[in-house]
Amino acid sequence: MSTRSLSPRASRQDFWESLAAGTPGPAVLAALRTARRNRNLLLLRVAHRCHRADPHWAAAVALLAEVRRARPDVFAELLGGPEAGAWLARHAPPRLSEGGAARGTDREPAAGLARLAAAAALRAGLRFRIRVPVADGTALVLPGLGAVLFPAAGPGAATVLRDGSGAAAVRDGERPVPVHGAPAAGPDGTGGWFPVPRLRLGGRVAVRLDTLDPLRLGGPEPLPPRSLPPAEHAGWVRRLDATWRLLTERHPERAETVAEVLRVLVPLTEEDGTGWHSASFGDATGRVALSPVDDPAELAADLVHETQHSLLYAAMDLVELLDSPPGARADAPWSDRPRPPAALLQGSSAFLVTAGFWRTELRLGDPAARRPYEHSRRAAATALATLTAHDDWTTQEGRRLLGALRAVLASWEERDRWEERDRWEERGPRPLP
Repeated sequence: MSTRSLSPRASRQDFWESLAAGTPGPAVLAALRTARRNRNLLLLRVAHRCHRADPHWAAAVALLAEVRRARPDVFAELLGGPEAGAWLARHAPPRLSEGGAARGTDREPAAGLARLAAAAALRAGLRFRIRVPVADGTALVLPGLGAVLFPAAGPGAATVLRDGSGAAAVRDGERPVPVHGAPAAGPDGTGGWFPVPRLRLGGRVAVRLDTLDPLRLGGPEPLPPRSLPPAEHAGWVRRLDATWRLLTERHPERAETVAEVLRVLVPLTEEDGTGWHSASFGDATGRVALSPVDDPAELAADLVHETQHSLLYAAMDLVELLDSPPGARADAPWSDRPRPPAALLQGSSAFLVTAGFWRTELRLGDPAARRPYEHSRRAAATALATLTAHDDWTTQEGRRLLGALRAVLASWEERDRWEERDRWEERGPRPLP
């Protein structure tokens, strides 16, 4: 793809420099959002060619087409969102397993598309009805909206609809469950509707706190949905409020970038068994998984780090940055095993931006920032040196990005030298003994 499509108002150099700094402007962010939507739309079209003979798939596509006609903004939000990206990447033919079967989380691809279509139609305010599979007979998850949890296993599908009486999910022979508004248990106190909580950071940034999506942690196997206990929800509200205040007051440009990219936060728990501190996902840009860290600066650094990963994943939708031979690996300072060039590129970019965050904290008077700053800076510099030494692993545009990342490091070194000289001059000449 021609790099003229990077941004209509930014040169290639401007594009890579702003991305390397972790503070891309509106034009670059718009180009990255468009790239991700187009990538997901392409995956949907490829999958459609494979599955269009399935009547359940055709019904889901027809409902999505109605959403696109009535509310193109809702359709665009769906296609650019992390839920659609994660699901589509698992059902398009390029992700077929060695055995020839898709790495999907459903017995048939139409199941997941029906859930996405129903969620989009509900957002769009359409009147509709569609059959949607129920995972294990007990949970009907509507990506990005919420889940109907049935008190006992039953029919393997339900009808999701909106008519003159409102929106509901209905299993054959059972009472309808409303699928809007606040959490509501069933008449017997079990099951019911559990919406995905939406938080407003600083009163304006809407973030979904998702523990329901089966693909929320990006693995090949789906996770069972779990409702978010009130105490856990309150803890995340408290942490994120403090973190957002720190970002907006001390790092306004980085706060703006996080606000434009972050869409879904997945709370990590020990029960997940990942051992992760934080994580982001190439197929689901805008989704970040975080451990419950109570230090606002540390949580802010995690958000900045994972946001940078999302930006670079979207940039790689636009242009090829790597052209490395199969099986290429090299040591990475953040891993105990050799990592492929893509991981080195992602790590060098994300650790550099994280170092920039801690550098600002240090310059604003936080002495505790020195250790994470030096750690992140060292990790970025080491990975950059490795990639630079393997010049044949990157394309021309990849080398542009590496040059922009190295320039950020060099600017810090130059500034440090000037500031040290200024401090020396302020002290003045020492008297002779």
